[in-house]
Amino acid sequence: MIRWICGFTLKERKNAEHRDLLGLEPVSLVIKKGRLRWFRHVKCKDNADWVKHCMTIQVEGPRLAIYLMKTWWNGVKEDMKSFGLSREDA
Repeated sequence: MIRWICGFTLKERKNAEHRDLLGLEPVSLVIKKGRLRWFRHVKCKDNADWVKHCMTIQVEGPRLAIYLMKTWWNGVKEDMKSFGLSREDA
């Protein structure tokens, strides 16, 4: 079954056109906003809370190459930079 929207079939449109037509944001933007919302939630917690402590914990010992992957905190820093935000803006 092929649906017609605004004179075009759904197969003739690209994903970005579908998002614009439906008023949706790109998935990557939704993920960035969610990550920043969670950062704000954690930042507002009490300093003694274990979740806030885990955000700044430093693990001692040698780091293997497999552990040099992107972390949640690195993602938050990149998201803040892409939106032009600082830690205080949260």
